[in-house]
Amino acid sequence: MVQREDWQAYLKLINQLSDAMEQLSGVEEEKTAAVSRGDLGAVDACMKREQTLSLSLRGIDQKREAMLARMGLQGTALRDLEDSAPSELLMETKRAAETLRGRYKVFRAASQVARDTLECNLRAIERAMEAQDASQGEMIPRQSDFMA
Repeated sequence: MVQREDWQAYLKLINQLSDAMEQLSGVEEEKTAAVSRGDLGAVDACMKREQTLSLSLRGIDQKREAMLARMGLQGTALRDLEDSAPSELLMETKRAAETLRGRYKVFRAASQVARDTLECNLRAIERAMEAQDASQGEMIPRQSDFMA
């Protein structure tokens, strides 16, 4: 039987994972808007935040896997979580699992929209980056090699 304290700590981790997923969805939505506007700086900032959040998600997931192993539930899928929950935490477990599944679906949808928008606007972004590089190149004075 899983200890109540261990299960509560696990649910707290599931909620952290859910919150991180929600933040990642927000970044994906911001990235979509930035791509649509052609705002390269904002796209870059979103991609950096996305990388940071992805690393955070990976860390949380590793902790989740370790907790499951310590509780003897290694390999238990989220959909099967309720079967292992202490009876007094069953409703809280259902709520946490449903919230995480819902936020994951929102993230997947936002991620797909961002990917599609990025692909559609890729050529325009490439042209904007080339123009930006060219304008920066004009501003940087070049030294001539007088020794040649």
